[in-house]
Amino acid sequence: MGLKDTIISTMNELGQKRKPFLFIVDFKGENAIIKPLDNLNNNEISFCFNGVSNTKDTLNISNFNIDCNVFPISFEQYKSQFDKVYQQIERGNTYLLNLTLKTPIKLTASLQDVYYTSKAKYKLYIKDKFVCFSPEIFVQIKNNTILSFPMKGTINANLPNAEQTLLNDSKEIAEHYTIVDLIRNDLNIVAKKVKVDRFRYVDKIESAKGAIFQTSSQISGKLSANWHNHIGDIFSKLLPAGSVTGSPKESTVNIIENTETYHRKYYTGIGGIYDGSSIDSAVLIRFIEKENDNYFYKSGGGITFSSDVKKEYEELLQKIYIPY
Repeated sequence: MGLKDTIISTMNELGQKRKPFLFIVDFKGENAIIKPLDNLNNNEISFCFNGVSNTKDTLNISNFNIDCNVFPISFEQYKSQFDKVYQQIERGNTYLLNLTLKTPIKLTASLQDVYYTSKAKYKLYIKDKFVCFSPEIFVQIKNNTILSFPMKGTINANLPNAEQTLLNDSKEIAEHYTIVDLIRNDLNIVAKKVKVDRFRYVDKIESAKGAIFQTSSQISGKLSANWHNHIGDIFSKLLPAGSVTGSPKESTVNIIENTETYHRKYYTGIGGIYDGSSIDSAVLIRFIEKENDNYFYKSGGGITFSSDVKKEYEELLQKIYIPY
């Protein structure tokens, strides 16, 4: 876990110089794209993080609609992986594990079209590689304060009493408590006076398949004034992101490695920008990857002792969408 030394040193050096840069780190912390913002090729990498972007919406998308045809794995295939995770939960080796898969899809447009068309808090496009439209903040750092917003718990917003059903769901409550506790412990490694500012508030996300509700919490802590000099060290201690691994983190990551049938690569890694005074970063979820001429949508969900395999399978498919 953590980051390779070369990634850590590069981020630290740019922070020491107060040099604004973009950083994209894969799930394992082994590969990264780190580019000073004044040396970024807009044709190769496009980003829009909380309204800060290196591109303008140049496509005419007033009546632009992208179809995403999904070819999901069978329930039986999903259940096989679910059962492996559940056995580990029964043995006490994990309490929460984020199980992910890649699903073949067909798009009627390019990855770049998806980037410009989709609406999300964080968008990232790497030419001929992937596009990501994530709703989830990883950490923000401003005024010597570090903030995290773990997101865990999803429901179809069009169901009767959907918001209240989500908030009252015992499985979702337990899962959210677990991830908040994990992120709070992670922040305690790098910060002082860590506290939960808001617990289980609901966001609504619109998509072509309909709206969904998701629950998040806000956690904060205080950093020393010289945190700029140690950006790489801070992120190395926090990664991989707890919301896309599980708890306890180290053993859960090992189970993920032995259970998932593909390599996550940059999916469930992080991406962000340092502007010389603050940091804004996202967990790279809601993710379409291109392999040769084929497209895959990577998605997943948290598995706990109280998880129902059919509901988890449905949630996995529910998260395959392009937000308009």
